[in-house]
Amino acid sequence: MSALRALRPFGRRLLPPLRPFTTTASTASGHSRWSKIKHDKGKVDARRGASFSKLSADISAASRDGGPIPGSTNLRLTAAIAAAKRGGLPKDKIAIAIQRGQGRSSSGAALEPVTLEAVGPGGVALLVEGAADNRLRMLQEVRVLLARAGAREGPAAYCFDRVGVVRVAGVGVEAVLEAALEWEGVEDIEEAEGEGEEGAEAVVVAVRTSLAALAEVERRCGGIEGATVVGARIEMVPKEETAVAVPTEGKVADDLEALVEKLEEYPDVGEVWTNAKAVDPEV
Repeated sequence: MSALRALRPFGRRLLPPLRPFTTTASTASGHSRWSKIKHDKGKVDARRGASFSKLSADISAASRDGGPIPGSTNLRLTAAIAAAKRGGLPKDKIAIAIQRGQGRSSSGAALEPVTLEAVGPGGVALLVEGAADNRLRMLQEVRVLLARAGAREGPAAYCFDRVGVVRVAGVGVEAVLEAALEWEGVEDIEEAEGEGEEGAEAVVVAVRTSLAALAEVERRCGGIEGATVVGARIEMVPKEETAVAVPTEGKVADDLEALVEKLEEYPDVGEVWTNAKAVDPEV
């Protein structure tokens, strides 16, 4: 049985008044990205296609921010390529992802960023982000995918905040919290599902930052004893007041899952964000 998967929201429990950010426990429900999961005593099994999409997006982001050559001058790209290889991403797709990070398609044509806002099953807001060498064609084809799923274009960006998120493995929330109390730009710290140092599924610490502070917070997280930064990127995090509750079982969940899967499979789509908040249908 398929169900919702979403990142836990950044919480509301206040810390002592030293710093204006919060920390949340791993038991909180949440929302952000959508991907297919199966329930097996809480074990998450991500779709292969969605995993490839994320791996490619991480490579492109690293290539864009640090250049197209892996090695000592771009350690993030080196790590992203290593994770992609472990995940089975083909070499040609790795090369294409690096090119896309440089604003070029596999043929060398310039890419133009594309964002499409939509309202999907159950009134869930969707943000579809990508890049294409033919913007109008991409928009037309994505609109067809939306229409076939009963979705429509509509305002959605207001449902999200664009923030930096650094993911850290190897240490717990308290270790990161203690180190981050005096850092500028940190907005929240929480436990989240992600990948550990070897690319295996693990619980990591997610540090939410302002966009301006992302690079510095990433550097500082890497300096925490025992910590390894396994991801640092800009994400669209849903605002809690706009989150849409979706039962983890039922027609809305199935329809939304199918739509996001189709969108993520579209070659020019890099990210699909939703404001769906998973809820237990029995509660």
